[in-house]
This record gives sequence, structure tokens and C-alpha cells, in this order.
Amino acid sequence: MEHCDIETDSPTRIVIYGGNGFVGTHIAKELADQDACTVCLSRTGYKPLHLKDESWSERIRWCKGDASDPDEQLLQRMDVLICLVGSPPVPTFSKQAYEQQVFMNGVTNATVIDKAQQAGVKRIVLLGAKLPALLQSDQFGYAKGKRLAREAAEQFAAVPGNQATVLQPGAIYGTRYLASGKALHLDWFMRPLATLMPWQFVSVDKVAQRVASVALNESPQQPAFQVIDNRDI
Repeated sequence: MEHCDIETDSPTRIVIYGGNGFVGTHIAKELADQDACTVCLSRTGYKPLHLKDESWSERIRWCKGDASDPDEQLLQRMDVLICLVGSPPVPTFSKQAYEQQVFMNGVTNATVIDKAQQAGVKRIVLLGAKLPALLQSDQFGYAKGKRLAREAAEQFAAVPGNQATVLQPGAIYGTRYLASGKALHLDWFMRPLATLMPWQFVSVDKVAQRVASVALNESPQQPAFQVIDNRDI
């Protein structure tokens, strides 16, 4: 991974794996607004094109990194890890596609969580998912991956002094952006559905606000392990 400058005197240093994506950029904005020292890692290392004129994005470190091969030296300088790595919950029709779903949604997150524990990180926030009962079987690669990631978070929290939070949102709606910077207004048709089925949908702004709140919460009263369901986000 390329060198990434970090403010060592910042009270809370946060690293986000998957930080330049749909959810990650919203979380980064929340953290920037609260003056948290934040590093967003992605395979490209680039700031998303649609943020080029956003002043808050200048307060974020956009660096290159791979969750399947995390940089331990970087993690050693971090206080909080936020894991957002994953792929969409699409059906798989081959062993290769199934294993890729498990890898992207489970193995990558479990790997970086384990490395964070070794590096001395004390608090993690993992983005899980609220799945219908019929899709919670390990026959569904996405579900198995999410289960493996959650188990890694539980193991992290079992270490004295560590805290782990898993958010399990339903379908997240909001404006998404392509690599070209073009906006996809998926919220135009998902927002009305959220009014009818609030237990199944949640706005990306609410998810970002909750993740940032948990990441910055240094209270010793916070449980070692907690799961926040869609209704409570």
C-alpha cells in the first residue's frame, strides 16, 4: 500500500475499508463534519469523481488498500476500523460465483478484522445486512459471507478491551454515483417503499450517521458486542 499521512495527534483515527463506495462516502462525510481523522481505503485509492467539488472531501485521506491483504503498519496507527467491503446479494449459478460472494462479503472483512486485532485496534464497526429468513442459508453465498464476517466481529469482541458493532440494515436507498460521476437516483422509487415498509428500507444518511456515532463513541459503557437492526438505525 502507498504511504498515507496520518495525524498522530488526532484523538480518534479511523480507517474505512471500502470507503469510496456508496455507503463509505456518506460515512466519510459524517466523520469529516465531526473533524475525525479519517482514512478511506479502496483498491484504486482515488477520491470518487462526484466529490471533486465537495470541500469536506479534502479533509479525508483517500488511499490505496486491499482488505484481503491489509496493511498492518497502517492499522497499528488506527483507533477504529470500519468494514464496508462487499458485493451485491445476487444469485449465484456456479461454484466460482458462489465462492466469490463468500470471499467478497465474508473472507475479506474477516481478514481485515483479524489483522486489526493483531495491530491493536480496539473498536470496529461492521456493515452487515438484514436478510429475509429464506435467504439466510449458507447455500446463498452472500448470506454465508455475511455470517463469516459477523463471526469475525464476535471473535474480535471476545478480546478484553475490544468493542465490535454490527449494523444490519435492510435495503439502503439514496443517490448512487457511477465511476464517471453520473448520478443514479434510486431513492426516487425506493423512498416511497420505505414509507410503506420502514422495517425493510433505510436511508444511506441514517446508516452513515449511526456508523459515525458508534465509531466515535468512546464510552466504556458501550457493550463489547452489539448488533443494531434496521429498525434501530
